Amino acid sequence: MVIVGLALSFVLVGVLVGIGFLLSVRKHVSTELVRKIIHIGVSNWWFILIGFFDSLATALIGPVLFIFANSIAVMSGFANRLGISDRQRNLGLVYFPVSLLLLVLLGYTGVIPLWASGIGVMTMGYGDGLAAIVGKKWGRRPIGKRKTLLGTGALLFITCLVVVGFSLGYRLPGTWSSSWWIAMGVVALFAAVLEAYTPFGFDNITVPVGSALVSYVALGGL
Repeated sequence: MVIVGLALSFVLVGVLVGIGFLLSVRKHVSTELVRKIIHIGVSNWWFILIGFFDSLATALIGPVLFIFANSIAVMSGFANRLGISDRQRNLGLVYFPVSLLLLVLLGYTGVIPLWASGIGVMTMGYGDGLAAIVGKKWGRRPIGKRKTLLGTGALLFITCLVVVGFSLGYRLPGTWSSSWWIAMGVVALFAAVLEAYTPFGFDNITVPVGSALVSYVALGGL
């Protein structure tokens, strides 16, 4: 199972890089879109994790692989070949797998449940990724640094969908109760505030880790 998981992890990296190259040669595709597609793609590794890795040692291989590969891409300038030339923002490509590493550690050592770690990963991957795309294309009213009100609203909505998905998938107690609705709102609002106001690209760490911890506190006690 571990060998299959490792193979799928390498395939995922290869596919994401390939997609990035194909998109970068299209002049009408923005570097932001390329970066966020990779960003969203990386978050899907979580499904490989829970399907094929049952120990901390093997679960750490994926995040370490992503950190290593993304660091080389950014520091060597290889990311420029994908059409991504903003070095400071490209560091977000490194920060996200760092957060994956932290969430694997938290989940596999029992500090928080794996469902809470998963909420953090998907909130960052799909929530932040799609929010950036929506905000960049249609957002007009600014909020925080380099964020828009529309993009933040998209993050709120997607985070709520993530909470619904994990609540149903893991059959969390209290799902659909009044307390659950409040907890979902707290998680989504907390993620949105972190995403809007965390500086220097560190939201790729604060959003997933913060969302996971708040999810555990808010939803775990229902």
